[in-house]
Amino acid sequence: MQKQITVNQTPKEDTWPGGALWDIGVLLAEVLVMVNKPPPPPSADGKKEMNVSRLRTPGCGVGLTGLVGAQLGARVTLLTDLDVVIEKVAQPNIEINKKEFGKSQNVVAIPLCWGNEDDEAACRQILDRLATKSSKRGPRRKVRKKGKNQSQGTPFAQESSPKSTDPSIILIGDVAYQHKPGAPSHFDILMSTLLKFCTTRDTVVMFGTRMRMPASADLLDMFRNDFDEIIEPVQAHEIDDRFLTSSLGRDSMITVHIFKRKLKN
Repeated sequence: MQKQITVNQTPKEDTWPGGALWDIGVLLAEVLVMVNKPPPPPSADGKKEMNVSRLRTPGCGVGLTGLVGAQLGARVTLLTDLDVVIEKVAQPNIEINKKEFGKSQNVVAIPLCWGNEDDEAACRQILDRLATKSSKRGPRRKVRKKGKNQSQGTPFAQESSPKSTDPSIILIGDVAYQHKPGAPSHFDILMSTLLKFCTTRDTVVMFGTRMRMPASADLLDMFRNDFDEIIEPVQAHEIDDRFLTSSLGRDSMITVHIFKRKLKN
């Protein structure tokens, strides 16, 4: 059965750039679909269930990537962005897609300004509450032992039983903005917030970026300081051939990176 997610954009200046749908958001959504094939068995309410318990999208914008993850069956999806983007873009897009989600799923949008401890605490409280609610659904389906013909795991497999309510997957796309001359970088507060929600190697971070400026490389270097890149970077055209140089007439300069938190020495 073919499924779809509908998202609305807005040209209004007060939501820019979060009110627009960007190429990297589409590509990250495509990656989620790819890694969820073949689909797992249906859950009790008939919806397909993604092998992910908690999904979080900092700087979610219109929310496409997170909404696709929810449609694939993530039990808890948390969309975060600035309050104006949540109010005028992300939350309305959740409402128009509610029919796509199962009764046991939780899709929530909440403001989160990177580096704001009150916002971080509110997000953590929601993750804790929804994780507890999700765990009370009933017994989870049994996982069959791996045989010769079964997959030996993917980069998205958890390395141990999670002891926290950190998200299973964190999706981040196109967050390397050009700084105004003399303005402080937002990279430090972004990384500070990210690390608070990624405390073990059980969380997979999917980071999509476009190398459009030196700052893009700077942010990628910061990721590599705290995270291991668990597979080779994926070029945009390897995900979607519409991003081939022959199609665009230029290099897209977009790569997707899959990270896990480095182990402490």
